[in-house]
Amino acid sequence: MNIMLGGEVAEIVRRAEHLLWVVARCDVEGLSSTRNTALHNLRRLEERAAQLNSTDLYREVLDHTVFS
Repeated sequence: MNIMLGGEVAEIVRRAEHLLWVVARCDVEGLSSTRNTALHNLRRLEERAAQLNSTDLYREVLDHTVFS
């Protein structure tokens, strides 16, 4: 996938980026229930991204974060 994402994959990447920040904040603040919910949602996003042939959601998030 290239840096210029479009459509549903772009939305998945944006949501995954947000959830990764939520997980990081939960780790700092010790909020395990919120962290577990965020991780569950990340797994669902990973599954949907795979259905859309985006095989590495975390690479997509990194590319989007670094180059946006």
